[in-house]
Order: sequence, then structure tokens, then C-alpha cells
Amino acid sequence: MKPPATLIRQLLLAGLCALPALAVARPVTPFYTHDQSPLAELYGLPALQEARLLNAGEQRYRLVAELANNYTVGKAENEELLFDGETTRVVLDFAGHLGPRLEWGLQIPYVNHSPGVLDGLIRRWHDAFGLPQGGRERAPDERLDYHYVRNGETQFEQRLPSEGLGDIRLGGGWQLIQPREGQENALALRASVKFPTGDSTLLHGNGGTDLALWLSGARGGYGLGVSGSVFAGVGMLLMERGDVLPEQQRQRVAFGSLGAGAWLHPSLSLKLQLDYHGALYRDSELTQLAQDTLQLSMGGSLRLIKYTEIELGVMEDVAVGTAPDVVFHLAVTVSE
Repeated sequence: MKPPATLIRQLLLAGLCALPALAVARPVTPFYTHDQSPLAELYGLPALQEARLLNAGEQRYRLVAELANNYTVGKAENEELLFDGETTRVVLDFAGHLGPRLEWGLQIPYVNHSPGVLDGLIRRWHDAFGLPQGGRERAPDERLDYHYVRNGETQFEQRLPSEGLGDIRLGGGWQLIQPREGQENALALRASVKFPTGDSTLLHGNGGTDLALWLSGARGGYGLGVSGSVFAGVGMLLMERGDVLPEQQRQRVAFGSLGAGAWLHPSLSLKLQLDYHGALYRDSELTQLAQDTLQLSMGGSLRLIKYTEIELGVMEDVAVGTAPDVVFHLAVTVSE
């Protein structure tokens, strides 16, 4: 009889060798997320979404919850900005087949601004990994204070907790390259229109209508095996002048995403994603307003039951100060 340690090693090796065979050739989809900074989430920046559109008879239901913890201070000669608090955004997303190579979608967001209940946890996290606190250690815990002062005048402020409906979006897609049987190579042209249904005085919306147009593509392989995917997208956001910093607001910005992932097991995938967008405001010396944004998303998906997938992720600001310090992401998707 083989020693237990030897037997265990052989079983582990056999299991690892079997993973590629167990993995299935289905695409790893992008994180359903975009910049959740208090000012960026007001606009119609879209999530990249899948490159493969729904086929006839298919529908998709998605519930997304994101908790963004913000702490950043900006100071210049005539400007002062503070984002200290948490913003929770819950989105109900529906999509269905519209016609040959066409898809429709509807997104209904609910926004909550509240004091930062995770401040202590994030401060300890930074200490444990030797990350800079950026002034967190001197700030009071559980405070909500979003404000911006320019030339001595307060341009906006949010110091009282609030919650309510955000800006509703309608979306659509056109399949430019249809994935073949057993493959996942695909390209889609997507669009969304954001309507001013949220209260701009509470930073639940920006008071304007936005149009986003982008390409979403995916391809399998690239050294990740049959279960691996590379996905990317690029587009343009056109923004009507809204109620929040209207004189400084840009009216068009470019955005893009790049990511990759692989199914390590039929029920488990891991993925990374970089999201970029241009600065939403001008005529400012503050990083938080006038610098381009780069955000990294890390996590994966669990498929526990048929047609249902749970996506978990953590988002960090690669370009420090341009996005929330950390965002905790959860999405539950049912496709049928």
C-alpha cells in the first residue's frame, strides 16, 4: 500500500491534469462595472458587457450591487475637493433578443450615499500591506462629506445620507461578428442612452441625457487554453450639459476596457480587467476632476446552478485619486 502522503500527491496531480479536460469552451465575460466615483457615476459611462449578443428566445436578468469606499483630498490654488464616504449602487439589468443579430436592454439603478462604515477595515488593510493611507489615518471614521469649492464658492456638497432612483438607461446591440459553433470569437456594436431620472441635487444623477456608443469584442485562446478568453472594448460617451459643474463638464470623452480570464473548472473562472475613461471635467488642476481614469478589477465567477452565475470582484484605482479607493462588486446573472 502506498504511503498516504504519496497517494495524496498523486491524487492532487491527477486533479490538476484533469482541469483542462473539465473546463468548458465558453467565454469569460467582462466585469459588469464602470467608474463609481461620486462624480463619474452620474454620467452614462457603460459597462463593457458581452461581445456575444442573445439569440432568439434568450433572455438575461442581472442584479448588480457595488459598494464604493471613497477617500481623496484635492487642493490647488483656487480649488478644494473632498470625497469621504461610501456610495452603494444597485442595478437591475434586463436584456432580450430583439431580432436577427439585435438585442435590447434596460438598466434601473438605485443609489445610496452614506458614511464610510468600512473606513477602519480599509485603513487596517493598507497598514497590513504597507500601502499609503493618503490622509485616512487623520480623518474621522464614518463621515459623509462630498464637496468641491472653487474660487471660494461651493460648487456642490453632499453631507447628509441619501438614497433614491438613479438615471435609467436603455441599451441595444448589433452583432457584427457572430461566434461560430464551439467558438467564442465575437464582435458587437453596443449603445446606451441615459435619461435624467435621478435627483442631481443629491448626486443621484447629473440632470442630463447621455449617449454611449462602443465596440465590444472577445476572442478565445492566447495561451489560456480552450477555456480562456481575451475581451476588449472602445467607445465614445456624448454628454448633454447637466446640473453638476456644468461650466467645467466636458461633453464627450473616450473610454475603453481590456481584460482576460479563464475557466479553471466548469464552475470557477478568474479574470482581470482594466477600465479607462478620459477626464469628465476641464479647467481644473485637481487630479480627481481633470485627469484620465484607470481602474483595475480582479475576481472571478462561480457557476453553482444551471443558467446562474455569481460574479465577485474588487476594483482598485490604478491612477490614484481618479476612481474610488476600493469597490466591492457582486453580480448575479440568470440567462435562459
